[in-house]
Amino acid sequence: MATHDDIRLEEEFMQTRMSGRTFRRLMHYVWSYRRTFILNLIFTVLATASQLAGPRFIQFGIDRYLTNFNATDAAVRGIGMVSLFYLINLFLGWFLSVVQVKSAIRVGQGAMNDLRMAVFEHIQRLSLNYFDKTHQGRIINRADTDIESLDRIMTWGANQLLASGLTLVGVIVLLLRYDWRLCLAVSVVIPPLVLATWLFQRYGMRAYRKMREQSSRLTAALAENISGVRVVQAFSREDHNLSRFQVLNDVYGERVLVSARIFHTYMPIVGLLSGVGVAIILGYGGHLVMQREISVGELAAFILYLGMFFGPIQTMGDLYNALLSTAASAERIFQLLDTEPQIVDRANAAELPAIRGHVQFHDVWFRYDTTPDDTWILKNVSFEARPGETVALVGATGSGKTSIISLICRFYEAQRGSVTIDGNPLSEATLESLHRQIAIVTQDNFLFTGSIMDNLKFGRPDATDDEVIAAAQTLGTHDVILRLQDGYQTKVAERGANFSAGERQLICFTRAMVAQPHILILDEATSAVDAPTEALIQYALEKLFERRTCFIVAHRLSTVRHAHRILVLRHGEIIEQGTHSDLLNLGGAYARLYEEFVRA
Repeated sequence: MATHDDIRLEEEFMQTRMSGRTFRRLMHYVWSYRRTFILNLIFTVLATASQLAGPRFIQFGIDRYLTNFNATDAAVRGIGMVSLFYLINLFLGWFLSVVQVKSAIRVGQGAMNDLRMAVFEHIQRLSLNYFDKTHQGRIINRADTDIESLDRIMTWGANQLLASGLTLVGVIVLLLRYDWRLCLAVSVVIPPLVLATWLFQRYGMRAYRKMREQSSRLTAALAENISGVRVVQAFSREDHNLSRFQVLNDVYGERVLVSARIFHTYMPIVGLLSGVGVAIILGYGGHLVMQREISVGELAAFILYLGMFFGPIQTMGDLYNALLSTAASAERIFQLLDTEPQIVDRANAAELPAIRGHVQFHDVWFRYDTTPDDTWILKNVSFEARPGETVALVGATGSGKTSIISLICRFYEAQRGSVTIDGNPLSEATLESLHRQIAIVTQDNFLFTGSIMDNLKFGRPDATDDEVIAAAQTLGTHDVILRLQDGYQTKVAERGANFSAGERQLICFTRAMVAQPHILILDEATSAVDAPTEALIQYALEKLFERRTCFIVAHRLSTVRHAHRILVLRHGEIIEQGTHSDLLNLGGAYARLYEEFVRA
């Protein structure tokens, strides 16, 4: 069975032909910059023409003023003028090339940025079921590696293909115009050149792919070791992991050497064949010069044009390989963009008005796309939470608590039954109007880079600093935040790594409060808060709970004792419900859970 690493490598390094539809879709992003793109092609044509004109100046100067040199003032001025015009053409070609490069970068990077933005925007709108089925690394690969791999084609493909094609055609036409016999003589080097190029493309790309594959394994091993460095040190695995990394590193070094050996064998062969071609031209062309059939200037120009002949062949071969290598990346990007979100606003979806928070589940059956058809996560779930009530969900892991929360947020939709808020079916409301009125604090306590103040305003960007501080004071988190290095302006490292787990959860809790939700959801929200801190905010929580409907998911039963209703779940079914005291008096599953909690 293929490993995750095998699958990742297979998708990253596969070569395939690009379909016409994929090519047209890529060109759609390029065509958004059509004025600059067309300007780039025009400058490419002019720059190529300037390059092709260079040997003509040299031929003219040699034949007109140097072959039968007579040091007259007219001859001196003439060769000076030819040199001046050659220099002007040289600077003109340089200027055209600079403009061409800048415009190509503007078009290519603009198109790639637009494509990257389209992927990022689409990822944010995908339903959670997509992330349940798709490995995070693959999603990141689409938005990062796959798009970056398009750089050669989208930035340089059009002008390099045009320049190479024009140069190749122009050189062949000019060479034939000078003398067809010289063209025929030099053509003997073309078959070995084509063969060498084909072998290089085949074995060079194979060696390069193997090098890239090993580089990815090396990077993956390094990332894994960094992520698990605490476990590595705790189990004294440093030497063992170093040995494994050394093996990977040695293989990578060998593959780099193989790639370098192939490349540095091919380039001297090209140089050798080019030199053979020049030698043939000097020998046979020199003979034609002595026979007065061609001029010295024509021979010099022929040699210079011959030097331009080999480059375009190599460039077009590289472009073809780049097209093959990036076709799979482009297909994968558009496959992602074509993935439709499962949860979307329906055609007749209405804006949800300001809600009171009356939540009802009516005979709800639910399963995830990743679960078998005969396995239900929630079965025949019915309950209601009246406005201002606090409802607690308790039960073992996998009992369905988080699934109920996900349905309230409409991250998923039930296969059977319905979920309503204030009598409005969630399936008939717009997602934006629903999520605007719900705040959730999860066990993950995810923070974004920026300042703490930025994170606290995440759910309501228009909140004032005073409103944020007031919410923090109410919850008892104000003093905790002030003790940090720069208070509310303390910078947040990636995923909040510079804070303790408890600090991160307190910040996330305050963030939810700043959003002023009508429905508040705490999904294991106090799991990382120690007992003194939890006791500190308990009174504030009770006051906040009075003004909104709240759902609490918790293993720590001390946080659910004051709930208006406790739902006890087992295998996706509600087996008990009532207040804390009612359930204790019942002596059932909740009473046993609470007894185990007290003993712990």
